[in-house]
Amino acid sequence: MYRENAGISIRGVGGAAGVSANVSRTSTATGFWLRMKSCVLFFFFFYLASPISSITAPPPPGIKLQIRENAKDVLKDLGLMYLKGLVNKQFPIDDICLPIKSVNLTDLQVDPAKVDFKFQENIGVQIEIKDMNFSLEIQREAKVPFTQIKIIEGTTTLTAEGVTATITVRMNQNPQGHLNVEIPRDNCTIKADTIRTTSSGLTGFLLDSLQYFRLYLYLFNDKICPALQPMINNKLKDLPMMSTVYEDHQLDLDYSLSSDIEVTSSSLDISFKGLLSVHGKAVDPGSIRPGREPVFTETNKMVYVGISEFFFNGAAMAIYKSGPFEFNVPEMEGLLVGLGQKIMEIKPGPWTAELIEAPIIEISNDDLSATAYFKAQRKAKLNGFLMTCRFKMDIEFKERLLIMNIQEPKCKEKAGKIKGKFLAFLVNVFHERITKSLVKEIPIPLPAELSLINATNQFEEGYLVVGGSLTFNPQNSSNAGG
Repeated sequence: MYRENAGISIRGVGGAAGVSANVSRTSTATGFWLRMKSCVLFFFFFYLASPISSITAPPPPGIKLQIRENAKDVLKDLGLMYLKGLVNKQFPIDDICLPIKSVNLTDLQVDPAKVDFKFQENIGVQIEIKDMNFSLEIQREAKVPFTQIKIIEGTTTLTAEGVTATITVRMNQNPQGHLNVEIPRDNCTIKADTIRTTSSGLTGFLLDSLQYFRLYLYLFNDKICPALQPMINNKLKDLPMMSTVYEDHQLDLDYSLSSDIEVTSSSLDISFKGLLSVHGKAVDPGSIRPGREPVFTETNKMVYVGISEFFFNGAAMAIYKSGPFEFNVPEMEGLLVGLGQKIMEIKPGPWTAELIEAPIIEISNDDLSATAYFKAQRKAKLNGFLMTCRFKMDIEFKERLLIMNIQEPKCKEKAGKIKGKFLAFLVNVFHERITKSLVKEIPIPLPAELSLINATNQFEEGYLVVGGSLTFNPQNSSNAGG
């Protein structure tokens, strides 16, 4: 086509044939490279798109926590408790230009009424403290370079009064899934109305006489402020991200963060993986029914806890992989029922139940329900009954614990055997005794000092939301300062 078009469009005298031939060759080459370019682009986009299309969407967080601004008084109490926990702690001061060996906070006086706590959108939280008083013990030391000869040595007790401190804490997720904080230099300022010092040693008298006010403010803002960040992060890294929740089956719950913390001017959202697994065994999140990421639509409560189907189905998968569990078949009371139990040879005593597949747990707008397919048999016996049970669950909170209560299940024996039907009847009647070994109290990732009270449930498609108030319980803390 390119050659014919070239021959028709070119008209000339003297050398027309040569021109036509050159144009023909050029057109042919142009067509070849256009076709090659199309192929290259096709394969480029094919390989570019292939890995993208093969990547599945990550599962939603198993547990999502939202703390509202109307909980700031409780958060303020919690923050002050941790702040007072810095008393008698050493601040890491690393500056070869300052003759300082160590700095210890020995006293801290804060009026809670003069503390302001607020969220800052896309940043974190800001704490402003006014009219604070504190004391520092500063160990001074300086040596002649390249020797151990001390030219400055002594102790300075510094007392600051009328202190105003403004600290903005940025929060994020580190690669290990721990909560991390950042306190940039310009996000931490400390000012004082008065500073007094009492020093020992040969240079102590000079320090007390000159009252290096600006030097001490430099110490506060350029040394103590930056030291807060590693001190807090060292504390955070000690918080366990894995908790054993089913001792009998050795099931672990992963509390690591699944994404960075989201902060608005009125709330703080923290997403946790919330993945249950058998201790020491890897789990494929893609094999678990995901559900939907919890969405918070109310704003009047202090705290909201969203729990997705992913959390519950992860728990179901872990229980399935943990192996058989035992339950006890009781001896029935009553003449007819007791006689039926003997005739059917459903003997009282220990039985085992083994899940044939992972139960399926669904959350609708109305309720939370589960379907389990399992084999039940007397302990140490080979024969058994294949049964399917469907049951609904109630959810309640007690302080920091999620409690799952199984309502009366509806069970049936798969093969329709008379004995199996009678066993299903027993399961329906005595479900509380049978399922109590599976239903546990699962801790929700709240600090030990906080408890959730007055909780109410709201069911949505694929997740549920629990809203309530927070109370501060300092007696539960191992971090309070003295």
